[in-house]
Amino acid sequence: MSLDLSAPIGILDEHPDWSARLCAELQLRRLPFEKIDHSNHAFDPGDRTRRYSVIVNRTSPSSHRRGHGSVLFFAEPLLAHWQALGVPVINPVAAWRFEKSKALQLSLFERLGVGYPRTIVVNHRDQLLKASESVRFPAVVKPNVGGSGALIERFESPAELEARAPALDFGPDGVALLQEYIEPADGAIVRVEVLDGRYLYAIRIVRTSANFNLCPADICQTPAPPPGADLGACPADAPPGLSVTRHEAPREIVAHVLTLVRAASIDVGGVEYLVSRADGRVYFYDINATSNFVANAPAVLGFDPTPRFADYIVSVATKKGDDR
Repeated sequence: MSLDLSAPIGILDEHPDWSARLCAELQLRRLPFEKIDHSNHAFDPGDRTRRYSVIVNRTSPSSHRRGHGSVLFFAEPLLAHWQALGVPVINPVAAWRFEKSKALQLSLFERLGVGYPRTIVVNHRDQLLKASESVRFPAVVKPNVGGSGALIERFESPAELEARAPALDFGPDGVALLQEYIEPADGAIVRVEVLDGRYLYAIRIVRTSANFNLCPADICQTPAPPPGADLGACPADAPPGLSVTRHEAPREIVAHVLTLVRAASIDVGGVEYLVSRADGRVYFYDINATSNFVANAPAVLGFDPTPRFADYIVSVATKKGDDR
């Protein structure tokens, strides 16, 4: 049955395929929506018209890997414009700031007292080499602006890092993390997904290849796939190099996750953690405010989270922006 909305739902997403399942669900419900590609976009700050009943922010930090690097910096003023008009935004400006900065995520981990790998944040190769004196190896260098494991490299020793440092790519903002590599028990990490600040599900992901892309919902790999590869249409089983199964995360872990996403203003997204093979401790290492959900969710989870996401969008769209 269709629902009479005051204005269409706006889905902010530069990827051609990642919102396909959500759009299909909205079409099934006969809900008006517009997919907004902000890789080629403009807005007038003086235009005070509320053109959308809600904005669903699905901006991804990996946009720069698709030739859409301007999105990283354009999204914040665009979202702020809509928010200033009173349009409710799912995953608002505050969430986007955490999504695009691993350094901010680390500060949040520290502030909230959850375990995370020892990390030094740098903006110059000289500082990277200095930092190697205070970090245990093996270690990884990660760009501050992440996305599907892109540009992450592992080093077994400071000497190896020094030899490779001149060629390292720090990513679009020129900031990188030198982080101690924590070997996960059984090669597994866990991603806990949330919706509306509440636990939705958790999945256990076992990496069976050598790259660092642990996204369970897409098939993009590191290095980048060949031209023409489909980066959004999930295969019927787990993406290449990943084994994905449903997982029951411990209650205390879920509590930490909910605290993290609420502090980061994330309405829908996921938090990833691992259990160290060496010491058995839990280490959080990534916060994601762009969730495409797991591939073939009904088979993996026993339910499809997309209709629940649509329910939440409708609930926000039918309230006044100031009520959130």
